[in-house]
Amino acid sequence: MDKVTCVLPALNEKKTIGTLIRILKNVKEIGEIVVVDDGSTDGTGIIAKRCGARVIRHLRNQGKGAAVKTGASHATHDLLLFLDADLQNLTSAKVRKVIRPLLKNTADFVKASFTNSSGRVTKLVAKPLLSIVHPFVKLEQPLSGQFAFNRKKIDMDAIEDGWGVDIQLVFQAMRKKLRIQEVFIGALKHKHQSTEALSAMSEQVMRTILSELNLICNKKKVIFFDLDETLIQESSIAVLAKEWGFSEELKKLQRRVRAGEVPDKVITKALAKHFKGRTREEVSALCERLLHINPFAAKVIDSLRRQRYRVRIVSSAFSPVVRHFAAALNVYDFFAPRLARDSTGRFTGTLKRSRFEDQTCACCGRYVCKAKAVRYMLRRFKIAKDEAIAVGDGKSDACMFKTCGTSLGFRANATDKRIDQLSEVLMYAD
Repeated sequence: MDKVTCVLPALNEKKTIGTLIRILKNVKEIGEIVVVDDGSTDGTGIIAKRCGARVIRHLRNQGKGAAVKTGASHATHDLLLFLDADLQNLTSAKVRKVIRPLLKNTADFVKASFTNSSGRVTKLVAKPLLSIVHPFVKLEQPLSGQFAFNRKKIDMDAIEDGWGVDIQLVFQAMRKKLRIQEVFIGALKHKHQSTEALSAMSEQVMRTILSELNLICNKKKVIFFDLDETLIQESSIAVLAKEWGFSEELKKLQRRVRAGEVPDKVITKALAKHFKGRTREEVSALCERLLHINPFAAKVIDSLRRQRYRVRIVSSAFSPVVRHFAAALNVYDFFAPRLARDSTGRFTGTLKRSRFEDQTCACCGRYVCKAKAVRYMLRRFKIAKDEAIAVGDGKSDACMFKTCGTSLGFRANATDKRIDQLSEVLMYAD
C-alpha cells in the first residue's frame, strides 16, 4: 500500500505542533511526518523533533512557498499531504478524508474545504478569476492550506517562495489537466492573524494570481550549475575514493580517459560498485563531513530564485552526493548518474538507465551528457538558448557551455567569460 508524507510548514507554532504530530501518528496511511521549521524562534523545531517528526530547518524565514518546496524535496514518498501547523482541531478522520482520493487514485490534486468562512481575497479575487479562466473547476476554498498531491505530477521548481503557493499550485494543476478534487472536512480552527499579516498575505496572493494569468510578465530563464569544484569546493569522487580506498583505481581510469582509450562513462560505470551496501544517509553524512559548499553559493542561488530563475545542477557526480547538496542549496531537481537501490534502501552498486547517456560517444562520452540534459530542460519549459546560463569549472562542462546562450567558466578559462567568485554570476543574470 502506498504511504503518504505529511509536510507541516511551520513558523513559531510551538503551541500546536506537538498535538498535530501526535494526531498524524495515528493515521496509518502516513508513513512520514516532515516539519519544515521556517526560521522559528520559539523552539518549534525542537518540540517537533522530540515528538518524532523529521525536522528540516531554514536558518531564516523564507516564506510558505519555500517551506512547501523544501518539504517536497526532502519527502520519502511521492504522495504528499500539506497541513497548516497552527490547526487547533485536526482529527485523524479529517486527515484521511484529504488523502483518500490520492490513495484510491481517483485524484491527482486534492484541496480541503471547511466551515471556516472564506476570506476577502478568496471571495473577491481568487474565486471570480478562477471561474473566468477555468469555469469547469469549482473550488469553494482555492486558498486552503490543506492540500495533497502526487509529487511526480507537480513542477515544484516553478513555485514561488511566498504566500501565493496555495493558489499557484491550483493554477498549475489546472494547466496540467490534473484530476482535481475538493473534499469537505468539517470545521477547522486556525490561530488569529493580525491585520498586517493578512494584508501581506493578500498582496502576495494577488500578485501570484496576476503573474499566473500573465498580467505580470516574468520571462522564463534557467541556469545550470556544475557541482564538483563549482558549487562545492572539492571533487566529490576524489574525496570518496580517498575515504573508501579506491584512489589508485580512480587515477588509472582517469589516465585511460585522458589518453583517449575509453570514454568518461567507463569511470562512472566502474566506480558505482563502491556504493554497494551503503545508504543514502551514510553518503549524506560523508558529504556533510568531507565536502564543503563554496562561499556565496547559497546566497547566489537564493537570489536567482527570487528573480524567478529555474536552477538546476548538472553533474557527473553520483546521485546521492548531488541529492545531498541539491537539498542543502534548495535546488529542486538535478541531472546526475543515478544509483539503483534495493528493497531495504541500500545501493546495489549499479546504475539506473540514463536517458541522457552519450551512447555513441559523439559528444562527450559521459553517462549523463550535459548537453542532452540541458536541451531536455529547454524543450520541456520552452526556454530559448539565449535565456539559459551555464556555470562550470572546465572541460567536463564543454558540451553544456555550447548548449547555453551564456557560459561562465568558474576559475577556469573554459569559455570567453571567466568568473572567480560565484557572486559574479549575478552580473549576468539580468
